Amino acid sequence: MKTVPIKFPTACSTARAAGVIERVCEDRGLVVAMRGSLASYPGSVHWHYKQPKQKGTLEITLDVVSHRLWASVQAGRRAPWIAAELPPLRRAIESALRKSPRG
Repeated sequence: MKTVPIKFPTACSTARAAGVIERVCEDRGLVVAMRGSLASYPGSVHWHYKQPKQKGTLEITLDVVSHRLWASVQAGRRAPWIAAELPPLRRAIESALRKSPRG
């Protein structure tokens, strides 16, 4: 599994961050295939994002307890669009989180 950390400002609440992540992903044309939590990170928010009509799944996890955020791709869910999309998506999320008001 490939894991990519995403900078998550300590001043930004996890509730606000979840909304920012969803908005940025939607603006970039990604579709939520699943939203839930990971058993290994209780209270986390975990998304599966897909590109319409494409194979592959990009996972994003927001760990509320440790105030961490990362993207991951499992080996069996890789696709060319993910490799192309992940760097600019990461930058867009980080930028939006920095600009997001406190709270």
